[in-house]
Amino acid sequence: MSSPIILTVSELTRDIKDLLENQFPSIGVRGEISNFKYHSSGHMYFTLKDQGAEISAVMFRGHNQYLPFRPENGLEVQAFGRITVFEKRGNYQIVIQTMEQAGVGALYQAFEALKRKLSDEGLFDTSQKKPLPKYPKTIGIITSGTGAAVKDILQVLGRRAPHVDVILRPTLVQGPAAAPDIVQAITDMQNHGKADLIIVGRGGGSIEDLWPFNEEKVARKIFESKIPIISAVGHETDTTIADFVSDYRAPTPSAAAEIACPSRDEILMELDQWRTRSARKIDGLLQMKWQSIDHYIERLQVLNPVKAIERHRENLSQKQIRMNQSMSNCIKHLKTNIHGLSEKLIALNPEAILNRGYSIARLWPGGQIIRSSKNVKIGAVFTLQTGDGSIKGERIPESGSQTKLPFE
Repeated sequence: MSSPIILTVSELTRDIKDLLENQFPSIGVRGEISNFKYHSSGHMYFTLKDQGAEISAVMFRGHNQYLPFRPENGLEVQAFGRITVFEKRGNYQIVIQTMEQAGVGALYQAFEALKRKLSDEGLFDTSQKKPLPKYPKTIGIITSGTGAAVKDILQVLGRRAPHVDVILRPTLVQGPAAAPDIVQAITDMQNHGKADLIIVGRGGGSIEDLWPFNEEKVARKIFESKIPIISAVGHETDTTIADFVSDYRAPTPSAAAEIACPSRDEILMELDQWRTRSARKIDGLLQMKWQSIDHYIERLQVLNPVKAIERHRENLSQKQIRMNQSMSNCIKHLKTNIHGLSEKLIALNPEAILNRGYSIARLWPGGQIIRSSKNVKIGAVFTLQTGDGSIKGERIPESGSQTKLPFE
């Protein structure tokens, strides 16, 4: 019988490490989290256990920062990673790369599949959303009759809008029977015919708790509702199919009540704004009407016979003044012209020439002007007209020698 191989602790641990890491390079483990510790470095250290065993686990910061949930003690998860051995202590552990809540994987796949299906059918389109009434008179609430959600909704509505009527249709919000009960509740609310708006929702919970709001029958009923629906399922980080098909998604039930109707202060503020806008419009209309009235008054004044006669009288008076001025100017102009012509006539008057020492010889009788001595015969009688009278004379024959005057 051969002697057993003697190995050092380090050698044995190294062999175990190689064996385990090569045997389980990638593995998935399902178990419950315990001894959870979130280190200041960002790494997560915890134990995965079931009824028969437990294994140490670590999830480094580079991987755990993308987790869609926060791990905690008692939570059942499915972890995927690799086996490693910590040689100094001889401990083996699983280094986790991804992790999901147990059962969430199948639910998440179903969620994504239904989401794609309904999206392709157009159930999420914005154009399909019904507008919420601004001032609802009656609000329907579909939720658990004993949960925190209904208390939050009623408290907010009582504070903000005590004048609004509320119709509560209690329903299951968790478990296999919840989805058909929610569908029936929406039908009942529509048949009742009083609600202007419906709030459908519940408080927070796990994905399994919220699953009724991911059921296709619930989604289609919300979409088909003739009454606008606000979804208020879970907390702000929770998202369900009901949120996508509803007409408005509120992050919480309390927020849904805030969204559903304005507060009294908001209504009073809007009334003041409406009153201000109305006053401006009325003032504008009155101003336009007064301007129109003034315009018609002016037209009536223009068409008034008395005013028309006065205008014509004034017009005639102005024309008469202008005519008199024109005639006066014309007479002055004529007088000036006549004076000029008179001076010219005076200058051309033969009598004026006679006054300067000239005379006019005329045959007598007959008065023909003598223009040449040849026209006067010897013994002919003639007159000489001067400036101050006339002289009568007779032509005598010329002597051979000129008789000298006595004073020569």
